[in-house]
Amino acid sequence: MTDNSQDPSPDASAATRRAVARGVAAALVAGCFWGSTGIFVRVLDDRDYSPLTIVFVRMSIAFVITLALLAVTGRRDLMRIRLRDLWCFVGAGVSSSILLNLFYSLSTEQNSLSLAAILLATAPIFVVLFSRPIFRERITTEKSQALVVAFIGCVLTSGIVGSGSVFSARGVGIGLLAGLGYALYSIMSRFALDRGYDSLTVNLYSFGIGAIACVGFTDFPAVARSIGHEPPKMIVILIAHALFASLLPYILFTHSMKFVDTGKASILASSEPVAATILGVVIYSEVPDAVQLVGVVVVLFALALLNVPGGLSALAGRARGATRRVGRGG
Repeated sequence: MTDNSQDPSPDASAATRRAVARGVAAALVAGCFWGSTGIFVRVLDDRDYSPLTIVFVRMSIAFVITLALLAVTGRRDLMRIRLRDLWCFVGAGVSSSILLNLFYSLSTEQNSLSLAAILLATAPIFVVLFSRPIFRERITTEKSQALVVAFIGCVLTSGIVGSGSVFSARGVGIGLLAGLGYALYSIMSRFALDRGYDSLTVNLYSFGIGAIACVGFTDFPAVARSIGHEPPKMIVILIAHALFASLLPYILFTHSMKFVDTGKASILASSEPVAATILGVVIYSEVPDAVQLVGVVVVLFALALLNVPGGLSALAGRARGATRRVGRGG
C-alpha cells in the first residue's frame, strides 16, 4: 500500500500521485453511492422488507454478480483465499451486515432518524483511532481537523439542529455500535488488503459471508410476495439496489484503501450525506432548509481540507497573504 500518512514529496513520481488521486476519487464516489441507499430502503420498506431482509437480498445479489464477473473475465484466481486468512473475510462480512445494519436498524427505533444518521457518522472517528495503533497511521493535523469539520457538517445536514429531538443513553449507545460496525468493516478489509488480496476478493467473500449471516433474520415470504406481484419492476429494483448500495461502493471504498490510508478513506466517504441530500431534492423534492445547506457546504469543505497540508492554519495563512496583496494593490 502507498504510504499516504504524509503528502507526497516534491520528487514523488507522477504515477504515485495519480494512484493517490484515484484512491481519493474512489472513496468520494463510494460515499456518493452509499448516499443512494435510503431511496431503495424506502421502496423495500413499503413492501414489508425488514432491515436485515433488505441486507440479505442486497448482499446475496452483489455476491452473485461479483462471482459471475470474476468467472466471465477469467479471474478465477481471485476466488482463492488462504484458510488462515478466513477471519479477515468473516470479520468484514459480519461487521458490514449484522453489526452495522442490525444496530443501525435498532438505532432508528430508539432515536430519531437524524440522530441515528449522526451516530453512524461517528464511524470515521473509530477508524482514525483504531488505525493509529493497528496500522501505525499518523493522525495528522489536516486529518483530525477534517474529521471534526466533517462531523459538524453531518450534524447540520441531518436536520437535527432545531428539531427538538430527544435521546436516551441506550439509544446513543446502540447508534455508536452501528458506527463501530461500519468502522470494523474498514479495519477488517484493510487486514485482507495487507495480506495481498484484491479488493474484488475482499468484497466477494464479504458479500457472501454477510448474506449467510443474515439468513436467519430474513423474511423470505415478503421477498417472494413482492417479486410475485411486480416481477419485472422488483427484479430491476433489487439488482439496482445491490449495484448502487453494495457492489459499487464497497468495491470502490475497499479499492481506495490500497492508495490512501484507512482513516482518510473513511473521512472521504463522508460525502454520503451530501449525495443523500441531493438525491432527496431530485427524487422526492425534499428541499433542505438553510441549516442543512450550510451542512452540505461544511462537509464539502472538510473533504477539501483533508487534502490541504497544514489544515486550517495553512488556509488562514494563505487568506492573510491574499488580503495583504489586495491591500497593496489598492
